[in-house]
Amino acid sequence: MSPPETEAERSNSSVLWVAKPLATAARQFVKSLWRPSTIVYPFERLEDPKFRTEVRVAAGKPIGVGAVWDNYRGVHALNIDTCISCNLCAFSCPDLCIDMVTVPGGDPKHPKKCPQIDYGKCSYCGFCSDACPEGCLTMTTRYELSVTKRAEMVYAPERLHEVYKTKLPMSPIRVERPQNEDSILLDAPLCIGCNACARDCPTKCITMLDIPKPAAKPGEKIPKRIWKEPVVNDSDCVRCGTCISVCPKECLFWGTHR
Repeated sequence: MSPPETEAERSNSSVLWVAKPLATAARQFVKSLWRPSTIVYPFERLEDPKFRTEVRVAAGKPIGVGAVWDNYRGVHALNIDTCISCNLCAFSCPDLCIDMVTVPGGDPKHPKKCPQIDYGKCSYCGFCSDACPEGCLTMTTRYELSVTKRAEMVYAPERLHEVYKTKLPMSPIRVERPQNEDSILLDAPLCIGCNACARDCPTKCITMLDIPKPAAKPGEKIPKRIWKEPVVNDSDCVRCGTCISVCPKECLFWGTHR
């Protein structure tokens, strides 16, 4: 066993506990006399290329380096022109911060609705942009949302469209629809009648219809499944591809009717 500390050793240890952080603070203060440790926000920004190349201190050294990552999730950008009002962004939002509101233009009988986002509730998870089948709702690297009123945290579709026109949005993570293939087809032998496609369809254009149960042949077993198959109503389908993505057997696919 080590001998117990003497009074002098305990005193020296206490002095070190105080002196070491003071020495660190003094060292940083001396460094800041010719090179500041921080940037003067909002006048200087790390993500601004002009700041990184032109702004310098008296010693001739750059104040800071860095940039906002390309995959940073900030304020959304919305391209109203390509939005198909499929409601998938609102459907996939875990915070329930997206509402579909009517925007000017479109068919009076079928008014066009686009997402309105309440950033007072948004957690910036990115589920909405991932679910968008047309890639019209994306997330930008804009991170400033300081306001004086809570109502100003709600971004209407027109405001999100202004962000789209002034800031290059991120590329959404999604599977592109093949060119010249705009119909949803069924590979019937693979279907198990699970109803996942009809359940998750945002426009409820898929109906599960009964199909006849085949008679078992000698020595064979009838496969276990629900004897229903999906039928898509093309007039109501918005080609969002949700049914294809949720199908557990991959029996739904993009194609063209022959």
